Amino acid sequence: FLVLVIGICILSFNWSNFKKIYDINEINFYGTTFFDQSIIEEKSNVLKSYNIFDRELENYKNEILQFDHITDCKISRNFPSTIDVTIYEREPIALISSDELIILDSEGVCLPAEYCDLSLPILSNFKSNPELYPKGSKTVSTNVLSSVSLMKFTKDNFSTIYDNISEFVFNEDSEYEIILKNGKTRIFLGSQNLQKKIKYLESFQETLKEEKNITDFRYIDLRFNNQIIVKEV
Repeated sequence: FLVLVIGICILSFNWSNFKKIYDINEINFYGTTFFDQSIIEEKSNVLKSYNIFDRELENYKNEILQFDHITDCKISRNFPSTIDVTIYEREPIALISSDELIILDSEGVCLPAEYCDLSLPILSNFKSNPELYPKGSKTVSTNVLSSVSLMKFTKDNFSTIYDNISEFVFNEDSEYEIILKNGKTRIFLGSQNLQKKIKYLESFQETLKEEKNITDFRYIDLRFNNQIIVKEV
């Protein structure tokens, strides 16, 4: 009987040591391009008390998905003791000020600004009523949605122009303007065919070649058909 008890104790000790092999001791994160990764890392500390086989990992995924700026999260087991967490983020496109500063993603979804320190174009002089910008949902302002769409178009196709935008303004004449980051140059787009105007702006930049840059002008007026009116700084 004594031998049996000793044998069971030895097996239990060995099983305990075997299980520790599968205790999570390393967590790798992927996909955090735009937003602060530390808030996700804070949530992950609890994982190091889990075994790699624990079903609690699914609860962790659900907690991560509660962040408005995350659209999906994939958790992979890398045996024996590593977890890989892949984050799928929303793409921040612009900022707007309501009762607080709000990030707008490429679909017009309203996100908290504290998780992102990117330099983004600011939408200025748009309606700021808080009810227009429900957190975690798409803005109900059609004007803001169309402006976000234009910013997304510009970023995808003319990134140099997008990276130079400080403000995108809806002025008193219900027309749109761009203020560049140099603080001097205004680009008047008018109210119609805005994507075409952005293409014209890029074409104008290309004609300047290395002699000048669009930042060398006080204003560039694209409101009139078949002509560009400029004034140098």
